[in-house]
Amino acid sequence: MSLGDKLRLLRAERSGVTPAEIEAALPELPKGLYRYMEQRYRAVGDDNTIRMLAGFFGVPFEELRWRLEWPRKSLNRALFHAQSQRQPITLELSTGEKVTGAIKWWDLGAAEIETEAGSVVVQRHAVERWDPRAPEPEAGEELDEDDE
Repeated sequence: MSLGDKLRLLRAERSGVTPAEIEAALPELPKGLYRYMEQRYRAVGDDNTIRMLAGFFGVPFEELRWRLEWPRKSLNRALFHAQSQRQPITLELSTGEKVTGAIKWWDLGAAEIETEAGSVVVQRHAVERWDPRAPEPEAGEELDEDDE
């Protein structure tokens, strides 16, 4: 689950507090940054911002911080790489489960994985980590699947 996905989940768990309410409660947060962090598929934010948000939501700093290293954009690369190379991938889910197999298809919301037990559709927002991680793209080779 990317940082943006986690922030949306934390907001929902707090009765749907709005981004505007978060910005009002954290006046030192630059206007619009919170919304930007939620909506981007790339890593956005720095340690100071993440500390403020962790305090606001009452979660440990590291619970949010490690997610900067696992943005949805990197998941796109991993899914694309595994599918194009016909290699299995392991997806670690927020439930603690792991799903391993070949990628049949993927899009911005989900991926279908062919496991030894059959096909499983995994919602992308439930993916915490994955293995293998795809190599970083060369300049100009970035995927455009979920650019805003």
